[in-house]
Amino acid sequence: MQHLPNDTIDVLLDQFGQIETVNGDPNFPTATDAWGGNDTVTATITQPEAEVTIFGDDNTTLHGLSHGGNDTLTVNFNYGWNEALVAGDAQAMTDDASGGNDTINVLADSLYTNVHAFGDVAGDLSGNSHGGSDAITGAVGWRSYDNVYAGDAGGSMSGTAQGGNDTLDINLRTMEGSATASGDAIGSIGGDAHGGNDNITVTFGTEVWTVGFVAYGDSATSLTDNAQGGDDTITLKFDGPDTIQLTHPELFGDARTMSGNAHGGNDILTGGATNDFLYGDAKVYDPATPGSIIGGRDILNGGAGNDQLSGGGNSDIFVFNAGSGNDLITDFDQGNKAVGSTATEHDLINLHDYGFADWTALSSLISDNAAGDAVIHLSASDSITLDGVNAASLHPTDFLI
Repeated sequence: MQHLPNDTIDVLLDQFGQIETVNGDPNFPTATDAWGGNDTVTATITQPEAEVTIFGDDNTTLHGLSHGGNDTLTVNFNYGWNEALVAGDAQAMTDDASGGNDTINVLADSLYTNVHAFGDVAGDLSGNSHGGSDAITGAVGWRSYDNVYAGDAGGSMSGTAQGGNDTLDINLRTMEGSATASGDAIGSIGGDAHGGNDNITVTFGTEVWTVGFVAYGDSATSLTDNAQGGDDTITLKFDGPDTIQLTHPELFGDARTMSGNAHGGNDILTGGATNDFLYGDAKVYDPATPGSIIGGRDILNGGAGNDQLSGGGNSDIFVFNAGSGNDLITDFDQGNKAVGSTATEHDLINLHDYGFADWTALSSLISDNAAGDAVIHLSASDSITLDGVNAASLHPTDFLI
């Protein structure tokens, strides 16, 4: 088994339009059991129109029993109008190759600067490859609209590939900009691939104006075939913005679309002080046969703002804290219908924070609106509307009080 050396590489991009590619382990050997070094690569950009590409190991495919090193990759942006692509290990991985446990720091908070950062590969994970447990820290600058982060792959995951347990911490410090984050892959997760148990935290800075953000626990595209999502946690935080005019953030526990026999993970989604859209599993379902898609047992909390919550299939918990706003649950006890399943589900509404003494106190605040949907009037400014559910069908066992 060949172990490559631990290297420290510093590169300076100090010329207008300069383009650099840096590999932590250049010419990664063709031996199928090589291990990459634990490398430290730092790129510093001081001029506009500069672009840097960094691979923690090499711009190649890791195959056999190859293993990426535990690398630390950093890009310092000190100007603007810059681009960066950073992958913790390689271009792709297949066979039984594994990624290292990498640390990626891409605080691209300068203007007109975009970053693509992937914990393991810029392309695909296939075969029986495994992503490492990586940590990605990023920041989005003013008018930066092409920022993409994934814990494992910038492409797809297939075969029996396994995502690592990754941590993504993204800060949107901008008045205008957007970002997409996925715990595992940007492309589809198919075959018998399995997403890792990932933690995604997004913090919105002060004086936010027009900022868009979408987070996916597993894939930014789809879960299909027999793929399974990991048990992910996605959280929105705010530093106390003075002005908010956000494109409504969207949080997906698994993927935007689930098809075939896909299985969702047990995810925890927490929104922020905006009008959020939370999906415990997916937004669109295309089961191979009725009920072949199984949703995870998810926990959804929209936070403040007027939110739309969709648990998806299986039994989910909807949590509401004081000051939660006027929220809508689109599929209370109805999530299995979306996948053609007749299995009974038992969703719960957690109202612990409101301090109701008992069911009698709560039930007196529930009535139907003009459309026949139950509305729970929690306070003068907080309510929950249950689409397709009437007040008479609700019982004490539907609530945690």
